Amino acid sequence: MRPKRKRVFRSVACGAIIATCCSHAIAGGLGGVLGGGGSGILGFPGALPGTAGHALSSLSLPGVPGVPSIPLGPIVPGLGSLGQIGRGLSVSTDTVGRPIDAGAVVRNNIGEPVVRGELVAISPSNADLDAAKRLGFEVTGSDRLEALNLTTVSLAPPPGMTETEALRAVRNADPSGNFDFDHIYDPSGVELATTAPPAKGARLLRLYARGVSVGMIDAGIDTDHPSLAGAQIETQNVTDNARPPVTAHGTAVASLLVGDDKSFRGQLPGATLYAVDAFGGSRTGGSAVDIARALEWLAEKRVAVVNASLAGPPNALLAAAVHAFITSGHILVAAAGNAGPAAPPAFPAAYSGVVGVTSVDSARHLQIDANRGDVAFAALGVNIRAASLDGYGVYTGTSFAAPIVAGRFAILMPAPDPKASEAARAELVRAAERLGNQAIYGYGYVGPTALAAE
Repeated sequence: MRPKRKRVFRSVACGAIIATCCSHAIAGGLGGVLGGGGSGILGFPGALPGTAGHALSSLSLPGVPGVPSIPLGPIVPGLGSLGQIGRGLSVSTDTVGRPIDAGAVVRNNIGEPVVRGELVAISPSNADLDAAKRLGFEVTGSDRLEALNLTTVSLAPPPGMTETEALRAVRNADPSGNFDFDHIYDPSGVELATTAPPAKGARLLRLYARGVSVGMIDAGIDTDHPSLAGAQIETQNVTDNARPPVTAHGTAVASLLVGDDKSFRGQLPGATLYAVDAFGGSRTGGSAVDIARALEWLAEKRVAVVNASLAGPPNALLAAAVHAFITSGHILVAAAGNAGPAAPPAFPAAYSGVVGVTSVDSARHLQIDANRGDVAFAALGVNIRAASLDGYGVYTGTSFAAPIVAGRFAILMPAPDPKASEAARAELVRAAERLGNQAIYGYGYVGPTALAAE
């Protein structure tokens, strides 16, 4: 008899202006950073040559230069060649089901996509909020992220003030406050073909990960897909859309984690998957606020290992949420991004202590457009087979390499614990197959999970 699937959907109203800073990568993220060296909760043993890490405890917020904002036209988040986007979605939606709405997302003065008319204040004091109100800002919403010990307050700027002008004004008025944009983040991989038959003569051992749990932050998944229909999956929507669509990207990542079918097996068949939809088909889905909410829900559920196949710019709220998540003993595995060798670091992968994963092909050659530098591990992510909305597809991207590493960590981490997290990191470093340049491959190649047959 199939185990029951518990489906949970929650709609959380989004705020207006949020004190946090993010950016946006079309059909792929930026870079993954390993850690700041040494050994401890926020880093791996030792430091990689040529990597500095982006320490969360000493993170400096990106400044807002004193130059006027430059209108760069409408933003189309996540628009790429993903093929199937989501069941029932039209061409007016992007790869993770967000409606393409030129009025919902704008670029700030340095070209990063941000939520229009919204800033975020992170754990503000009454004095911080009073300073914003004196400038004409309006409080439009708030979130208490109890499991992360954080509060976010959304602020709408005065009429006629751009997001960049608003952030500059409130930071100047209250230098001690923590304010930022609400950046938009995107998935880190594409579907190359919509059908993918199993390898000729392929036979799968029935391997299971009973009692293991793993989390993911992604887009909506099709829990009725043959590879997921018998899985233990608990889902949560943290956006403002009450009817989130299913998507190919979310379904593919879920299948790589816990999928189990006659012709397909993910990393952890039989495990429980806690899947957070941080995009939700919302016009501004995938924002820093949405990702922080996702981390809070997963921390509340005590999910030790979480996969985040998404990427974007640094952000104050995201940094604070990731720091709280990691220091409480969780492991966050994130895609390093597909923006090319010259791309800047992508976040959250580039935060110290986050496990950034790059993608290689079956011959261990690096994915041609994978980000370089500050990567923890490499895994197979080129031309791999995973679930799509009409059977199976062929995918490429660091999005699809990350679940392999997340699966390996999930086997080693039954519950959040700082000491267990350090031990699991050290174990995977020892097990990785060295590939050469550590700035490109990190500690090396990590293969699929080894499970007991039933």
